[in-house]
Amino acid sequence: MTTGQRNASAYLEAKVLSSSREDLVPLLYEHLCANLRRAAAQIEAGDIEGKAASLERATAIVFELLASLDFEAGGDLAARLAALYSFFASEISAASRTLDRQRLERVTNMVASLHEAWRQAAAKVKGRAEADRGQGAA
Repeated sequence: MTTGQRNASAYLEAKVLSSSREDLVPLLYEHLCANLRRAAAQIEAGDIEGKAASLERATAIVFELLASLDFEAGGDLAARLAALYSFFASEISAASRTLDRQRLERVTNMVASLHEAWRQAAAKVKGRAEADRGQGAA
């Protein structure tokens, strides 16, 4: 691991550890998209070793998202997300074997849509929490 990679890893770890629960999922989606895009570019460049590392990180993020689901509280939504995350893992694995950039791009677009939806939801949760604190102080 290079110094730059160690620094980036330390920064990401600090960001994750200091993130609120509602900020963590969008952060994971952001890093998942970045790794998928990087892997697609690495396939294009013929960097198979780099592609493997990027997709390994992407897969680890997908499994972290899957493990974070609360099926009791999340009900049907959690079950649907679990199926979607399993689909992502399957597509990433297939794209890795076949070097299929389009497959990665489709997954990236789906993750980007989820990222935006969760980012908006997190902003609403924060807005409500701030409004509740403001009412409590009045």
